[in-house]
Amino acid sequence: MDIKNYSEQIMQRIWKTPKTSLEDVEQSIDKEQFIKISAWILEYYGYTSSHEFLLKFNRTLHAMSIEEWKQCIALMNHSRVRGIESLITFYGFYTNVNSYDFLDELGITDVESPYFGASMDDYSLQLSFSQLAISQEEIDALQNIWKKQAV
Repeated sequence: MDIKNYSEQIMQRIWKTPKTSLEDVEQSIDKEQFIKISAWILEYYGYTSSHEFLLKFNRTLHAMSIEEWKQCIALMNHSRVRGIESLITFYGFYTNVNSYDFLDELGITDVESPYFGASMDDYSLQLSFSQLAISQEEIDALQNIWKKQAV
């Protein structure tokens, strides 16, 4: 699988039809492919785009362990700082993860984000969720992600 091309195709689908489910894509890729795709998108796309990707693939995101996120981070080469900051900001805005202990668990010591621990206002969050057709069940799961990963 050509990760770059596949990642770009996924992002095009998200941008062109944001309310459409990507369940077919989510079911067709395995965990290893998802880690590689996530690393590529976090590294090469800006915050909003990478966040849209992570929100659309939230079921797979929930299933990732700390070790798998470490693998994802290790795959970032070109713009590691941007990729890690995008990931940190995602967790800060969309989940209840707001502790630098999480970064320590991931082995991240060289990047700090001013957005980590500062959540978006309710209107902005709801707008993001509605634009991407994220269900209330998925929103609840996102907001409880820390508890699931800590277990």
